[in-house]
Amino acid sequence: MSQGSGSGMGRGRGGGGRGRMGGMKAGGALGNCLCPKCGNRQPHDRGIPCTQVKCPQCGSTMIRE
Repeated sequence: MSQGSGSGMGRGRGGGGRGRMGGMKAGGALGNCLCPKCGNRQPHDRGIPCTQVKCPQCGSTMIRE
């Protein structure tokens, strides 16, 4: 098999192989859920996406901060 002229490691388009969402930016237990309507924050519960949590103050669907 012949050697190519490129300087890469043959890993396609880069990214470091950290998964589809880029490693530490993806989910995980750290961080908060944020209500886009009233600004309420609460700690993120591992295994429960913020988008499935309702804000305890106004009832709006929360998002990941």
